[in-house]
Amino acid sequence: MSTVIVGTTAVERATFRDADGALADPDTVVAAVKKPDESVTSVGLTVTQIGTGIYDVGVPTDDAGLWYLKVTGTGPGSFAKVLEARICVVRSSVA
Repeated sequence: MSTVIVGTTAVERATFRDADGALADPDTVVAAVKKPDESVTSVGLTVTQIGTGIYDVGVPTDDAGLWYLKVTGTGPGSFAKVLEARICVVRSSVA
């Protein structure tokens, strides 16, 4: 679980591998986040390919509490993968 300050962007990394275990790009990468108020959205999320099979997902935060991120990649064969991550968003303790 990562911890970030309200108003910053949390970044989580998703990796995808083919049936042989080699890094491979999925056909699609979809990300969604559940915010502390229980709303679910993909608006504002960024998905950036870092390398073959490696993607960083940026989650801009605007409220303190626990956030839940789900990233899904799909492709041929047994390629599908789901990353689920928790993000703890706190208010700054420095005024």
